[in-house]
Amino acid sequence: MNRYHVVLVALLALALAGTSHASEALAPRITLACGGIGEDESARMRALEKAHALTMIFALRDGTYVTDVMVRIEDPLADLHVERTCGPIGLVDVPVPGRYRVVARFGAHAQEHWVELRPFGGSRLVLRW
Repeated sequence: MNRYHVVLVALLALALAGTSHASEALAPRITLACGGIGEDESARMRALEKAHALTMIFALRDGTYVTDVMVRIEDPLADLHVERTCGPIGLVDVPVPGRYRVVARFGAHAQEHWVELRPFGGSRLVLRW
C-alpha cells in the first residue's frame, strides 16, 4: 500500500467517524435547562416559558423556591430520558409531541406526574413539597 492509499484510508475513516458523531448530535432527545437563582435569572427564564415544552417551578408549600431537586423526565416508549439536579426553575424541551413522565425528588419525598407535551408548547408544572 503506497502513501496515497494510506492517506485515502485515513480520510475515509475520519469521514465515517464524523458521520457517527453527527448522527448522535441529531438524535432526538429531551433537554432540561435548570436555574432561576436570583431575580434577574428567574425573570429571564420565566420570559422564555412559551419557547419551551414545559416550565417547572419547584417550591415548598409556603411558596419558598427550592433547589437541589432530582428530576427525571422520560418518554418510556421512545427510550428517551434526561436526569439532573434542578431548581428553582427547569425548562424542558422535547423532540416530539407525546406523553412524558416527570419524577421529582426533594429530600425524602418524590412526586410523579404524567404530562402531555409538545415542542414549544408552553406548558407549566408547579411542584410543591
